[in-house]
Amino acid sequence: MKNIEQNQIGSRGYEGISDESSSHSEPPVFGDLQFAETERVDCRIAFLPAFSLEGESDLEDLLPYDGERNVVHRSAVAKTGSFVARTDEDGGKPRVIGHESGLERSVALKALLHPNTYGLKCQPRTVEFHEPVGRTKSNTLDFLLTLHSGQKIYLYVKNEAALSRKRNALICKQIRLSLPAGYGFAIVSEADFPAHVRGNQERMFLAKRQPDDAADDRLSWVLNDNINSPCFTVEELVFRCQMGPRNRDQGRAFDAVLRFVADQKLKLKRSEMIDYPSVVERVG
Repeated sequence: MKNIEQNQIGSRGYEGISDESSSHSEPPVFGDLQFAETERVDCRIAFLPAFSLEGESDLEDLLPYDGERNVVHRSAVAKTGSFVARTDEDGGKPRVIGHESGLERSVALKALLHPNTYGLKCQPRTVEFHEPVGRTKSNTLDFLLTLHSGQKIYLYVKNEAALSRKRNALICKQIRLSLPAGYGFAIVSEADFPAHVRGNQERMFLAKRQPDDAADDRLSWVLNDNINSPCFTVEELVFRCQMGPRNRDQGRAFDAVLRFVADQKLKLKRSEMIDYPSVVERVG
């Protein structure tokens, strides 16, 4: 693979490793995880619904965690854990996604919710350093993100305090030198994931786990045929959907809005927790 096109993928920058040149332009900003445009941007992550106790078909299809090292373990500090998601790379089958911290969970959700994502692997590669950094001779990278364009980017997830140390800069240098040609490398910190962003991602994730075609179709009708304003509140969209009189009916419309934001059909006017007073607008 030659001269990978750069993406806005990391607050600390992104490097596309090339087999032709070692020069790179200035690192872009992580921002909203804006992946490079591709000809095929039609991926919609369909997260696994709750397992049915009446059948075992979902359990039989469940793919195991396949990382180089196990990140789910007891810890008095780290928020380790796992969840289940589907990607095109796994043929739409559910797979266990592991994370070693709350920040890693947020990074994984951000990638999985993005429509340009083709696949996500946890703890995908252990790289051996050309020169040790103190006693550290290797590092197992946190994620391998694959886009529909074919680009592959390794993600190194660390908090700002750790990234400010000189030792981490030396480790990142050794990682870059050890990666094969054609792979990108990005460093991600909690600076890109304030509390409201994490909260939105969790709720969008839950909304995507429970597809509701009727509510989505109703919201599409409202946006296409029943509203002319360029901007509108979430409350107005929920009201115009007219899903029913019960709170549960309004919740279905609200979840449809969450799915549309996740699929980048709608976007927030300002970065905040999505709520009924939030102002949204169409994308494109």
